[in-house]
Amino acid sequence: MLRFTTVLGLCCAASLAQAADNGFYLGAGAVQSDYGLANPGALSPFDDNTGGYKLIAGWRPLDSFGVEASYIDHGNATVPSGIVCIQFITVPCPASASLTAKTLSAFAVGYLDLPLVDLFAKVGVNSWKFDGHSIGGFVPVFRVNESGTDLAYGAGIQVRFGSVGARLEYERFNIVQNEGLDTISLSLTYTFL
Repeated sequence: MLRFTTVLGLCCAASLAQAADNGFYLGAGAVQSDYGLANPGALSPFDDNTGGYKLIAGWRPLDSFGVEASYIDHGNATVPSGIVCIQFITVPCPASASLTAKTLSAFAVGYLDLPLVDLFAKVGVNSWKFDGHSIGGFVPVFRVNESGTDLAYGAGIQVRFGSVGARLEYERFNIVQNEGLDTISLSLTYTFL
């Protein structure tokens, strides 16, 4: 009896996962971004990994192809400024610097549609905005505001149960001077039938 119940449960789960319809979908998720900065002197505080959020809108007309747009707020990273301000320019030295990035991207997505999961890869273009500024001093010592448009790509795995999907993915965004911003995200999506 236990075997029958287990087999029946697996068959139902497989049929639900395969029954997902293609179409327009929306989603949201949590992201972990890595600004990829070096810390040669082991200075503290140093945290160039930061959490943020992601919003997704897409259309999957075929089992193997879709298009997708996403907005990601990559959060705030804090790193030491490394500047001895008092000694060299006679102003209070900031304790650290804050970095933020936001990306708005459009992707072409290719899917490998398997019985229980989808594997996918995507490539596209992203419009990015980067801000860096000193914190912890009496006056701002530096401020960087840059924006641009560059290449973005990613890959991931998705499990779908009917209209609801859960996905884990890696994305890389080129930002200031082609520096890479690596992002891991866990998102939920809902496909409108």
